[in-house]
Order: sequence, then C-alpha cells, then structure tokens
Amino acid sequence: MFSRLDNYILKTFIPTFFLCLLIILGIYVIVDLLQKLGEFVEMGEDAFGTGIRYYSYLLPVIIFQFFPAITLIAVCIVLVRMARNREILAMQVAGISLYRILLPIFVVTVFMSFASFGDQEWVIPRFAKSLETLRHTSFGNNIQRNLLMDDKENNMLLRVWRYDNKTHHMQSIFIIARYENRKKKLTISAEEGRWLGNNKWLLSKVVKHTYDERGRWIAPVQLIDSLEIETIITPQKLGEIKLDPSLLNFEQLRELCKIEPDNPRNSVLFHSRIAYTLTHFVLLLLGIPLVIGFDRLSRNLLLRVGLCVLVCGIFYLMSFVFSNLGNTGMVYPVLAAWLPIVILGSAGLLLFDMMRM
Repeated sequence: MFSRLDNYILKTFIPTFFLCLLIILGIYVIVDLLQKLGEFVEMGEDAFGTGIRYYSYLLPVIIFQFFPAITLIAVCIVLVRMARNREILAMQVAGISLYRILLPIFVVTVFMSFASFGDQEWVIPRFAKSLETLRHTSFGNNIQRNLLMDDKENNMLLRVWRYDNKTHHMQSIFIIARYENRKKKLTISAEEGRWLGNNKWLLSKVVKHTYDERGRWIAPVQLIDSLEIETIITPQKLGEIKLDPSLLNFEQLRELCKIEPDNPRNSVLFHSRIAYTLTHFVLLLLGIPLVIGFDRLSRNLLLRVGLCVLVCGIFYLMSFVFSNLGNTGMVYPVLAAWLPIVILGSAGLLLFDMMRM
C-alpha cells in the first residue's frame, strides 16, 4: 500500500512522464514528416490517410525505442523540481532517507518496464507487416539501408549500409567469409559495389584481411582497387520486402535464430531483447545521482538536465556500437547485447553508492 508520500511523488511523476512522452513523440513525428514531405505531396489527396496509417503503425515502435529515455527525463524533471522547492531536503530532515524517497519511482519503473515489454511483444508485431509494406510502397525511394544477408552456399555474411534498388549500387560493404569449422576465413571492407551479373559483384576500394583455419590473422593487410566476388545474393534478393527482425516478438525472434543460426544479427537482437528489460533501471542508476546526488551538481539546473540527456545519449551510442560489432561477428552476440548494460549498470551502482543520503 502506498503512503501519502508515495502518492504525492507518483502524482507528480505520472503527468510529467506522459507530457515528456507526447513532446518526444511530437518532435519525432514532425522531423520524420518533414523528411517525407516530398512523398506526401506526390500522394495528393491520399496523403492524409496514408500519413495517419503510417504514424499509427510507427508510434508503438517509437515508444519502445525511447521508453527508457523518456522515463529518465521525466524522473529528472520531477527530482529537479522537488530539489529546487527544498522538498527533498525537508523529507530528509524529517528522517526519510533518500532511498525511501526514491522507492516509488523504482516501483513504477518496474511497471514501465513491463509496459515496454508488452508493447514489443504484442503491439508492434501486430502491425509489423503493415508498417513494412507501407514503408516500401508509399515511401520507397529505391534506397535501402543497413541490410544484412546470409549466403549459406558460400558460407558468407554480407552487410550493406546503403543499397540503391534502381541502380544496383552498394555503399559501405562489409563481408565475412568462414571456413567449414566456422572460423573466419577472410573479411572484406569496401566503399562501393556494383552488380556485374552472373552472381558477381564488383567491389572498389577494398581492404582485405585473411585468416588461417585456426582463425589467426595472416599478414599483411591487402589494399585492392577492385575485387570481384561471387555470391547467391542478387539484386532481386536485396530488393525484397523483408520484415525487420526488430519488429518481431520474442518467440518469433527465437524461431528466426533457429532458422538462421549463422546470422549473428538475429542472436544479437534476441539477447538484446532480454537485456533491454534492465535499461530503465540502468538509466535511473546513472541519472539520479547526477540530478540530486552531489551538492555541486545540484546547484546548476541546466547542468543536471543536460547530464541526464547526455547519459541517454551515451547509453544509446554504446548500444549501437556494440550491436554493430555483434552484427558483423567481431563480438559475440551475448557480449554485444549485455556489455552496455553491465558497463553502465556498474557505473550507475557506483554513482548511486556515492550519493549523499
């Protein structure tokens, strides 16, 4: 049963959370709308209906992505307001520890975590196919990004950062080829690639690393102006409408890992889905001490809010970097998913323990 103090903190936090949610969703939609303004103009009178359907399907995805950050920002605003009004100091003078003051925030964060998990498990997969179809049919500008393809016949994994369906032109390519024992055979990085036909691509400005059957690097690094590679990955396969694995629920993602065991991106997403449940708590452990934990920081309002935003940025940047390392096979999927949580979570526990109580 919540006490009067808990009710007061929650009544302050919940409206602030939904206000932050509306603001961030509004900013995202406006920026995205401006980027797609040309496509909407070309649709004519169908633009309004298409826009309503598109952003209705997209909103659950945005909410899932930014839910932990929105929670931290809302908590930051509430605690800053209470600190400025000397309410936290008054509670501490009355003999209430800071841990007890923060208890309702952590309790409601548990419910936020469950709500975020439910959004990904039941809401997003329900509209995933409609969202992907609408993206390609209404906003298809012949450009696809961040493609990851598995060539099982040649035991090769191909990642393309940008692909033009019309010109069959690739940019920023990374390839991993493996031996039968699953050890790395070679890695290729190329700036550009174009289709030659007959299952062949011509790569330009190539950096090639070769490995022996034990997975040990063989010197030297090879710098090649152009290189032909043979693969079953054709422009037709690259141009297919595929359901983004990030839109799948936990069970679908696990089945995909069984179907494509050699594709590390699926494993990274699978383990990241588990690790994501702790993201809310990690951000709170990092952000709360920066808001009310240290006297010098507590005197500067802009600094406190800015540090909370910086914490969110660092977490998402670290998650992005490790996910990319995991997707390319440079880091084990389990480590790629859990290292940001472990590293920043440990830092958050240390900061939380150093707070003045």
